[in-house]
Amino acid sequence: MIPESDIKTFFRLVQICMGEAERFDTAPDAQQWQQLLDESRRQTLTGITYGGLDRLPQTQRPPKSVLITWHAEASRIQNRNRLLDHVCVWASTRFQKEGFPGVILKGQANSRLYPEPSLRIAGDVDIWLQGSRDAVLGYVLRRFPNERVQWHEVEFPVRKDVVIEVHTTPSVLFCPADNRRLQRFYRAHSRAVLQNRMPLPEGDVSTPTPLVNLVFQLTHIYRHLFYEGIGLRQLMDYYYLLRTPEAQTCRQEAFAVIRSLHMERFCRAVMWVLAYVYLLPQTEMLASPDEHEGRFLLDEIMRAGNFGRYDERNQMKSGAWGNFWQITCRNLRFLRSYPREVLWNPPYRIAQFAWRKWKGYR
Repeated sequence: MIPESDIKTFFRLVQICMGEAERFDTAPDAQQWQQLLDESRRQTLTGITYGGLDRLPQTQRPPKSVLITWHAEASRIQNRNRLLDHVCVWASTRFQKEGFPGVILKGQANSRLYPEPSLRIAGDVDIWLQGSRDAVLGYVLRRFPNERVQWHEVEFPVRKDVVIEVHTTPSVLFCPADNRRLQRFYRAHSRAVLQNRMPLPEGDVSTPTPLVNLVFQLTHIYRHLFYEGIGLRQLMDYYYLLRTPEAQTCRQEAFAVIRSLHMERFCRAVMWVLAYVYLLPQTEMLASPDEHEGRFLLDEIMRAGNFGRYDERNQMKSGAWGNFWQITCRNLRFLRSYPREVLWNPPYRIAQFAWRKWKGYR
C-alpha cells in the first residue's frame, strides 16, 4: 500500500488525470512516482492515470524509466479493450440467436462513460440474459456441466481469451426482503434495458438504462464490499455515471429505490468518497455525503485495492467451512454500518449451498 503520507499525492494525480486539477503542489521524486504507479495498479487505474500524465508541466512528469513501464501497460490495456469490445458484440449476437437476449453489464458499458474508453482497465464480459433462471442455467450447463453455479451468475467458458459471466439477474442482496424489492425493480425494467442500445466498434449492444445502472452499480459495489473488497475503479465508474446528463434526470428516482433497499447509509458514504477523491460536485450527487461513513469506506478501499486482492485480511482458510467462517468474521467490522447485509450474509450463503445441492449443481 502507498505510504499514508503520499495518499493525497495519489488522489491529486487522479484528479489531474480527470481534468479536475492542473499540477501537484510539490513534484513527486522518482521513488514517489514508482509508488504512484504501484498504487495505480492496486486500484486498476493504470491506464486512466497514464492518460493524464501529459497534462502535467514538464518539470512534474515521471522519470523516463517509470514512464516507459507506464506506457507499455497502457498499450496492453488498449489492446485488451479492443478485444473486449469485440467479444461483447460476439456474445450478445450468439445468445440472441440461442433465444436469450442479453444486456452487457459494467465493463465495456462503463468504459463508454469515460473520456477515453480505451484506457479503462477491462475485466470480464458480464451479460444479463433474459429468461428464467432455470432456462438460462440449463442452457449453460448443457454445454459446460462442471461450472460452479451461483443464484445470479455462472461462467460460460466458451473462449480462452476472455471470461464471460452469464447473469440470471444483474445483482442480489443478502436480506430477503430487500432482495425481493431489487428483483421486482429489475423485472419492471427488463424490457427497457433491452431497448437501450450502445454502439461499439463492431455493432450495437444492449446496456442498462441510466436509472437501472445507478441502482445496479451501487448494489454491485455494496455486495463486493462484503465478499472481497472494492477499489477506486469501481467508484470512478460511478463518478462518470453520475456525471452523465441522462443520470441527472433520474437521480431522485434512483435514490428512492436505493432508500427502499436500505442502502441509504452506504450511498451517502460513496458520495463522500466521490467528493473527496474525485471532487464530485454536491449538485450531482444522489444524496448528501456522510463524512464519518465515507472515511471508513475509503480506508477499506485503500487497504484492499481492486476487489480486495491486496487485503491480507482476505486470506481464505482451507475448506468450505473455513472460508465460510473467515468471511463471516471479516464482515463483523461492517456490522455497525450495514447490519442488515452483515446479519443476513451467513443465512444467504447457507441457503445458496442447500439450493445448489438440491439442484445438483457444483
